[in-house]
Amino acid sequence: MLLKYKLNDMNKEQVESVIERKTEQLSKEVLIISPEDNLPQDIQAEWLTQLLSAMYVEHGITKRRDSLLRDIASGNCRLWFAMKGDRPIGSAALVRQSDGSVEVGRAVSLENGVGGLLMLLAAQHHMMNADSPLVAEVRVSDEFGGVPSGEATQIVCFRHLGLNPQAAVPAFNHGNPNRQEMFVFSSSQLIPCGLSAFLPEDRASRELLLRTAVAMSRRSFGGDLSIRSGESTKEMKWTVADKLPFSVIVPDRAGVKFEMAIREAESSSQFTLVPLGASPANTTGIMECLNLGFVPCGFDRNRDKDGFPVLLLGKLKKGTLLAPIKIVSGVLEPDVAEAIQGIDRRFRGGR
Repeated sequence: MLLKYKLNDMNKEQVESVIERKTEQLSKEVLIISPEDNLPQDIQAEWLTQLLSAMYVEHGITKRRDSLLRDIASGNCRLWFAMKGDRPIGSAALVRQSDGSVEVGRAVSLENGVGGLLMLLAAQHHMMNADSPLVAEVRVSDEFGGVPSGEATQIVCFRHLGLNPQAAVPAFNHGNPNRQEMFVFSSSQLIPCGLSAFLPEDRASRELLLRTAVAMSRRSFGGDLSIRSGESTKEMKWTVADKLPFSVIVPDRAGVKFEMAIREAESSSQFTLVPLGASPANTTGIMECLNLGFVPCGFDRNRDKDGFPVLLLGKLKKGTLLAPIKIVSGVLEPDVAEAIQGIDRRFRGGR
């Protein structure tokens, strides 16, 4: 299928050229270590933990060493490192996801340019050896609290790899002071063609969704995103499906009222995400989310089992610190950058 996977159409020569240029600029003291070098698994975990702690002070992955070791041992996490002398100075990884896609991430750079090179090397390895989509959670945070901005990652993912931005989500927290940061969920795969997205008939809610989620994701659909109006009076029940690294609430016929699910979610996480198929039956659920302060963030890279686009709505727990954002000029279409800024304002209590 023509729109199934975009990496085949990417400018691989450009990626190779950037890798060559960055490699030439690298100090002769720096050694690149790839998965083929078979570094012991415990050393890989230790180095990644050291790097993440050095960059972010506190990071979710560093708290789950056993899980990290399992992912490395199973091959679900394949790591690239840069070494200078006897210490690691950078990292990047390919991490297999449950939907079959592969995430390029875990990027740390203690010296300028190293992290970007490692991300490109990891992405190039994927391009040469796999047909699955490449995805990324792209930081769009500004420098804050001693943690560098996400500008370098934006350049790699949007300019060099050509990933499609699909949702802006303050999903992850780290640093000191501990704060949430805004990430753009992105994929090499366009959202597949399928059924229309049904939005509530309420005018104010519809306009909010069009300004935020639809504006954010419209360019990332494999065909035109058809928008229709729907109205349902069906009462919905909910359950907390996950609590790490953030809470996820989903519809569940045997679940509880939405307010109860939110209380449970916020007892474990600062951020709560609701992925909701934009079907006629779910327009009541969309309205319920909006009425309780959830922000439309965009659409998921996968449709639901019935073929409807999956709307992503998020909520920060009251009092949560959110780092400022900074989008590199020119890496995104102006309307997408404007949508990200609008979503960010909504999370800060603006309009």
